[in-house]
Amino acid sequence: MDLKIKTIAILLVLVFLASTIPAVSADDVDYSLTSGIVDLFVEENGLLHVKETINYHFDSSANGVYKDIPLKDNQQIKNLKVSVEGAYCDYTIINEEGKERIKVYLYSDEAKTHKITSNSDIKVHYEYDFTNVVKIYTDTGELHYKLWGEEWETKVYHVKATIHYPNKKGIEYWINPYNQVSKDFWTNNTLNVKSGVIGSGEYLELRSTIPLNEFKNPIYAQHINSPGLAEIKKIQEDYENANEFANTGFLVVDILAILSITIPVIIYFREGREPKIVYNGIYEREPPTKDSPAFVNAMQGGFGKTIGEPNTHGFQATIMDLINRKIISISKEESNKLKNSAIMEIRYDKLGELKPFENEVLNILKPFELNGKINLDHMESSLKGSQIAKNFSTEIEYWEKSFKSTYLPKSKLKKYFIESGANHIKYYGIIIIILAIILGYFSINSIVDNAFKSLIVAIFMGIIGIVCLNIPSTVGGRWTDEGAEYNTKWKNFKKYLKDYSLIKEHPPESIAIWNEYLVYATALGVADEVYKAMKMIEYNGNDYFHSNDLFLFYYFGGHHALHHAINTGISTASSNNSIGGIGGGSGGGGGGAF
Repeated sequence: MDLKIKTIAILLVLVFLASTIPAVSADDVDYSLTSGIVDLFVEENGLLHVKETINYHFDSSANGVYKDIPLKDNQQIKNLKVSVEGAYCDYTIINEEGKERIKVYLYSDEAKTHKITSNSDIKVHYEYDFTNVVKIYTDTGELHYKLWGEEWETKVYHVKATIHYPNKKGIEYWINPYNQVSKDFWTNNTLNVKSGVIGSGEYLELRSTIPLNEFKNPIYAQHINSPGLAEIKKIQEDYENANEFANTGFLVVDILAILSITIPVIIYFREGREPKIVYNGIYEREPPTKDSPAFVNAMQGGFGKTIGEPNTHGFQATIMDLINRKIISISKEESNKLKNSAIMEIRYDKLGELKPFENEVLNILKPFELNGKINLDHMESSLKGSQIAKNFSTEIEYWEKSFKSTYLPKSKLKKYFIESGANHIKYYGIIIIILAIILGYFSINSIVDNAFKSLIVAIFMGIIGIVCLNIPSTVGGRWTDEGAEYNTKWKNFKKYLKDYSLIKEHPPESIAIWNEYLVYATALGVADEVYKAMKMIEYNGNDYFHSNDLFLFYYFGGHHALHHAINTGISTASSNNSIGGIGGGSGGGGGGAF
């Protein structure tokens, strides 16, 4: 299979897995909620009497369960009773800001010394009076109540609710979200509601208007001195209209989800397939061209790599090349940390030999000179400061873009690489991210029931967009015949440098070539492999430790210190927001086990 097809396939699989792998809970208690039973009694005095039964099945032992009851302004829980079937219990009430937590400890023995064991079926009953839940407007009463809250830590298989009114006559009611209800019907003055599975993070809510003549001295209700009936009906009507409109909109969302994957694939097949070349070499023992290490680095693709623009490996390889050419000399400094530090010193008497991009590299290093020397350990420490790191990172970015515009402008790059497909994928990535942000914003702020689906699609589209922006430009773009041969030869040279057995069988013939290997290996990101080979293969008894600045630089940790200093600078710089609507009812809350 073509390498680029493999790359696309792997990326799409990773995106799919990232969007489908469920979150793993760290909770040790293994349990399920088999059902919830809610009985609400609307009293003539405005009090709401609540009876709840939560049915648990435990597949492991547990200390107990808890239930949270959210409290709005002036709401109170009174006359609380808790009882349990299937175990012995104690309970405590914890008053927290905006809620009461009922913590129920479960025991398998009457002495209450052993917690419940696995394979236990437990029913926990709660009964209490809830004040200031029922609202009394000047034209209607209202019960707006979450029968099941979104804060439960696991799903419930079904919820059965009965709401007992003083009288059925004149009652209007709505169930939100409407797609949660499997059945609702009246039995005399009692409204019966039954749901299907309600997932964690989802809720079931009742809203009903009640004629004022059903209340007598409603001292336990919340009194609002304004009309509310028309506004309540408008809220529900807007909600229903939004859902009807959304059902059509979700078709568009589904199409966007499909297009977000297919368009990059179409771009690849139209513009990104590589030409076939005659070259059939397995590896290259010598650098295939005499191009500068920064140029070679710029021509190599990687994740997030744009062909024609060098990265930090190219920046570091340029420094290594300047060391090899003795424009930067290396010495060591004894450290009180029982290690030697590599010291760089710029040879200003040789600067006339440099190209502009090499001069720019030295200009980036000069601010770290102290008495004419650059201690890389001190450089790394300096780059932990935010302003210095920001300046350093900005200068490297400028160097990368300056190199591309000077040495690989479009007029020259097209000799090697056709980047139109890569640009189309990046433009598409920007567009799809903008669409994902817009879709995500409306999903988060939407009152429609299926908004979560569009939020998932928005996240999926955002992931696709990020991948499109970071995908190697070789996926959408393609090499010319000349560029394909150039790229393949340098990849085969990289393969040779990475394979110690090949270097051992065919070692270079001079120290100068070893050094050249090390410079290009830095540009290609495999310098460690060449350094290890240099240490293990003696070259005619030469002492690298005294005669070779480049080896000395590596031996005393200069390569890694420089790499860490660059990364420290970049990472520091980058490291351095009335009447309730749908889902705003009282009650609800959630709970779990411990």
